Parts: sequence; C-alpha cells; structure tokens
Amino acid sequence: MERLDREIAEVLGLTEKREKDSELFKVFSEVFDKTTVETISYFYRRGKIDRLYGVLSTGKEANVFVGYDAKGNRIAVKIYRTYTTEFRRIWEYLAADPRVGYLPKDIRKLVFVWTRREFKNLQRAMKYAVRAPEPIAFRNNVLIMEYIGDEEPAPRLKDVEKSLEKSDFEELYNFAMGAIERLWKRGDMVHGDLSEYNILIWHEPVIIDWSQATVRRNRMSLTLLYRDIRNIVNYFGKKGVDVEDPEEKFRELAGEEIWERSLKNL
Repeated sequence: MERLDREIAEVLGLTEKREKDSELFKVFSEVFDKTTVETISYFYRRGKIDRLYGVLSTGKEANVFVGYDAKGNRIAVKIYRTYTTEFRRIWEYLAADPRVGYLPKDIRKLVFVWTRREFKNLQRAMKYAVRAPEPIAFRNNVLIMEYIGDEEPAPRLKDVEKSLEKSDFEELYNFAMGAIERLWKRGDMVHGDLSEYNILIWHEPVIIDWSQATVRRNRMSLTLLYRDIRNIVNYFGKKGVDVEDPEEKFRELAGEEIWERSLKNL
C-alpha cells in the first residue's frame, strides 16, 4: 500500500505539510477505500489521471473531482462510494434494466455495475446527438469524463436562472424537450432524472448525471419518461415559457407503448 499511498499523494498534489489541511483530501476521504486507491493508481500509471485539484460536486452516491490527465487535458472524475446508503435504489434500477444480467449481492460489485452502466449511458446519449460529457474511461467505481467549463466549471441551470431572460428559458426548454424526444424516439432511451439541476449552461447546454438513465425496454421507462417531461414542463412553465401539456406530450411519445403494455396486462 505504501507505493499506492505515494501515487495518491501525487494525484492529489499533497505534501506532508499540507496533507492534513487539504480540503481536497478531506472530500476524497469520503470515497477513499482500498478499491478506490487501487483504481486511481491504475489510471495514474496509464496517464488517464495525473492530478486531481478541485471538487465539482458531492452527493450521496458519489463525489466528482476536476483534474488533469498526463497530457494536460482537464477531466472530470466521478468516484462512487463503494458502501452507499443508496443500495436499494441502485439495486431497483439495475434489476429493471434488461441490459444488466446477473446482479451481485455484494454492494461494492453492484456499484461497479452501476459505474459501467453510466459510462454506457453516456456513450448511447452522444450516439443519438444528445449533448453529454464525453465518457473517457471507467474501472470499478471510477468514471472519467470530459470536463465542461474553462477555468471555472460550467454552472448548472439552477445556479444561473436569475441572470437569464425569457428568451433564454425558451431556448433551453426547446433543448430539453428535444433531448427527451431524441432519446426516446431515436435512442430508445430515457434520462430519468432530467431537471434544472442536471443541465449545464455552456457554449451549448450539456445534460449530466446519467447513472439512472435506461432503455425503453425497461419496465420503469414509461414512469421515468413521464417524470422527465413533467419536471421540464413544470420548471419552464414557472419561468413564463409557453409549455406543452405534459399528459399530451407523454401520450405523443409513449402512446403506442402504453397501448401495447396495456394489452399484455389484460
């Protein structure tokens, strides 16, 4: 472990004097365990992660860091907690996903499956022309993605809404509803948690947090589709945008699906 500890110290840019006082080290410690250390070191030796220098976000499931790879490119590194209180929610989402086969009973291995699924979701979203962070690599509970921003990370819609005008909200509404429609019609996919908290405002809007996204064949997909439509309609409606009726939009996108599933339940 001594070699791994030295490599992690290099990645975090720590010295003996500042190690205990490092805010980065404190946040990293929340997801710090043997598996994470070994995984970060694996990427460090391959040039995928050279340095982590800031925290983008913290959450119940994961912390996201900003860093550099060995070529000097900025990256976002999402590290899932291998012992999470969200076990039941993760298990339910994975159990309903037809792309996922056998589910391990060990929570740590379940998180590995969850990480891999988010990587695949990002690839699928980009394939069908929905702007998301480009996935770069994953291993175990660590996911490396494109960093969105410049010196400062791109802000979430929720964080800049007070500075936006009605025309901005109208454009963003069209973007969000267009993304929902393209995902469902072309990608056979649904984000499942789309809101003002998961849209970054950059040169073009970017949708983040794809861990719960799933395919149309998933028995939960209609519920998730309606949730996305309702969230977007409710938010932008409050901003003065002339929005569609969520029930009508839902029937427009999922009408045939609802009919087919209803027949099966007879």
